[in-house]
Amino acid sequence: MISYAVWFGIVVLLFVWMHYFTELGTKQKTVISAVLTFIISSAIAYNIASDHDREKVMGVEQKFRSGETLICRGTEVNATTFDYSVGTQSFIGLKGTKHYQQIINARECE
Repeated sequence: MISYAVWFGIVVLLFVWMHYFTELGTKQKTVISAVLTFIISSAIAYNIASDHDREKVMGVEQKFRSGETLICRGTEVNATTFDYSVGTQSFIGLKGTKHYQQIINARECE
């Protein structure tokens, strides 16, 4: 959260700099500030969404590792029928099960 405040501070400082040290018109200053604010806000929203996604996947992985059965796309996923691939963050059906070579993304689990 502190980094978000820093970016907000940078936008404010840029606006102050534009206001006092440039000969840009009010409309130009407003457009530049709005565009920068939009870009930074979009980056912050993306980071928040990525953090939420990462937390969900970590929670699913922890449940799987602790032996719980998960429901993913209507399929029961547990350690006896699936293995977890950390690199792809997905469950892969084990050989000798009806789910052999089936791949389910961890994001699709409840």
